[in-house]
Amino acid sequence: MAKVNYKINYEISDELKNKITAKPIKTNYLYSGDDFIFETLHSLRRELNAGTISLNDGDILVVSEKFVSTSQGNFVDENKSKPKLSAYFCYYWSKYIWGYILGPLLKTRSDRVLNLRKMPKPETLKHKQVVIDNVGFIYALKPASEGGIDLTNVPGTYASLLPSKPKETMDKLYNAIKKEFDVDLTVMLIDTDATYKFYKWYITALPYAIDGIIAKIGVFGYILGKIGNLLNMGGLYGATPLAITGNNVYKKYSMELLLYIANLADTSQVPYTKSIHDLMKKYNTYTITEKVLSDMEHSPVVIVKIEG
Repeated sequence: MAKVNYKINYEISDELKNKITAKPIKTNYLYSGDDFIFETLHSLRRELNAGTISLNDGDILVVSEKFVSTSQGNFVDENKSKPKLSAYFCYYWSKYIWGYILGPLLKTRSDRVLNLRKMPKPETLKHKQVVIDNVGFIYALKPASEGGIDLTNVPGTYASLLPSKPKETMDKLYNAIKKEFDVDLTVMLIDTDATYKFYKWYITALPYAIDGIIAKIGVFGYILGKIGNLLNMGGLYGATPLAITGNNVYKKYSMELLLYIANLADTSQVPYTKSIHDLMKKYNTYTITEKVLSDMEHSPVVIVKIEG
């Protein structure tokens, strides 16, 4: 099992980090409405039979939110979106205020600033309206990855919303795994969109997260995270745990450790296009087909083990 190195300064010891490993589990591509629980069980069974993994009580199974959202058919066709005045405001705000003022001021990566300055108007207007309609205006003010609504690795002109009923959905997965394999795992749902630290608080720009992370504050979560980084009072902590359930061993873990586990799982997955701008460069389009997606490797499930 590979270990993943980070530049994030987690407040956990190197000794503990060295005891944590992650094993990505490849799955078939899910089409909208396919059963992610069935596919998870199938993929785990294949790896167990091949002897490439073991499952023990207290291991952590980490699941990507896109895997679950696809199963739930939680997509919105942005091509049907009809932009209103608020969407125009958010477009110009992102392109000019973030692209020329806030982005450079808050030390946003130069390539991301450039992408903001070049963002296409028709597609962005529709996307901002979808964000406003589904999660709210304060999320649409964020320059990208607004409210967990994702454009990458989604077919056609669809956008993927966050999973609905995340805790209940993870409970179902936990129970299915326990019944199938007679093992008591902890199950965690994550989103690549970040959690940040600002002073002593953990914050995210997402609409929800696990207890201990402040959510529902939209763009302000992103701004506070950036300020925390500039003032050396926190900063980026990586992927966000959206829900957690199962074996209660996780309740003994610090928030730092849970965030380390979430980001370890996220960054250990098979590399694939994580930015709509990367997608445009690779395929010269903002539209991607299910055929392209099905040809990619997918590892939306990761087994994390902590030795000792």
